[in-house]
Amino acid sequence: MRRLLYCLACCLLTLALHTVCLAAMPQSSQPPLPPQPPRPSDLAPIVAQDMAVLPGDPAWPLTRQDSGALRYTASLDPGAVPPGAVSGPASPGAFRIDFDLGQASEDFACIGTSTRQSHYRSRGIEFAVRASRPLAGVIFITTSNPDDRKAQDRFFGTFVVGSQWKVLRLPFRSLAAWPAWQTEAWRMGLKPGDLVLRPDSVEAIRIGVDARRTEPGAGTLWVGGIRFFR
Repeated sequence: MRRLLYCLACCLLTLALHTVCLAAMPQSSQPPLPPQPPRPSDLAPIVAQDMAVLPGDPAWPLTRQDSGALRYTASLDPGAVPPGAVSGPASPGAFRIDFDLGQASEDFACIGTSTRQSHYRSRGIEFAVRASRPLAGVIFITTSNPDDRKAQDRFFGTFVVGSQWKVLRLPFRSLAAWPAWQTEAWRMGLKPGDLVLRPDSVEAIRIGVDARRTEPGAGTLWVGGIRFFR
């Protein structure tokens, strides 16, 4: 019995001494890591991502091309009413692209933006289109690597446009890598990226007429209700 009590007392004493030693040990001299600042994509207003791009937005400037096989003018059409928009003075209208394709061409008559933006958590892009005659449409989205903005990739999708409004809802996963991008990137002083479409690092967007697959002649394309969806 005495031996048992003696062993128990020794164990308790050893445990107490071990606890005291741990408390007396100096703490690491390394200062705690400061909290990391949030990324711009983390600060992106989620609600704003669902808002439509209004024609007249300075981030989506109007363009004009007067030379080459494809000539076009991009303007605002307040009388155009995309699906879901309210007609009347309060209507946001739509972008209007008047084009004249004289012969087969590799050009594109587009509206778009080159303002860098984040669409964090978005899964795709939605917009409405209508044309004065059947034509082929195209969309391009260029994204960059946040660690190296010169490393960019361009993705595209094609669609058919008729004389009635229709809404296209294109998930990012439905877009394909642009085959000619490697050559174009080097010519622009960029370099091809890793073929990852990053919604939180969008460099440019283009939506318009694909002259490669559209019959020659004049026509008009309307684009409205552009927004990103989650």
